[in-house]
Amino acid sequence: MRICSTPALSYFILTQQYTYALTGCVLAAISDGLDGYIARNYAGETVLGSYLDPFADKLVINCLALSLASVGVLPNWCVGIWMGKDVLLFGGAYRAVALAAKGTGHAVFDPAHTSLKIEPTFISKVNTILQFGTIGVGLGMAGLDVPSNDIVHVLSVISCGTTVASGLSYLDGKSMTKSGNSMGSKSNNDDR
Repeated sequence: MRICSTPALSYFILTQQYTYALTGCVLAAISDGLDGYIARNYAGETVLGSYLDPFADKLVINCLALSLASVGVLPNWCVGIWMGKDVLLFGGAYRAVALAAKGTGHAVFDPAHTSLKIEPTFISKVNTILQFGTIGVGLGMAGLDVPSNDIVHVLSVISCGTTVASGLSYLDGKSMTKSGNSMGSKSNNDDR
């Protein structure tokens, strides 16, 4: 739901329909929580999900942040830091999986064969919550037509601090864990 709702949420922000945007964000957060609960408690966790869930979070966060920056709610420097970290992390994740897949004959992000999955770090989870919180406060204050410069600025500084800490927490490579999938070379049996 998060990925599909992102264009509509961005449209609501760009047209300054902040109440609709905030309502959509709350609904997306509820669906994300429900999805995570079901995956954890009913054996629904998958390697594909370990890539799609953070991708969906980052897509929503960065699209909404860009939209909020374009209407003057979020500072541009904050959005640049958020996006810069995510671009570097996506590049790093791709590189790690590409190295693991090298010589196996499998596509880099083939969820049936990818030997690595993403385990978010604690600070990364805190960072995502702070980023969504900063977006939510900015939307709420804009929707109520309350000047929010000081509050949003403080939240932006804090979330940028956790963004940098989150990015650094991935440098050791421990967040890329074994998925349990085999990455052996393709055999003739795989072609049947």
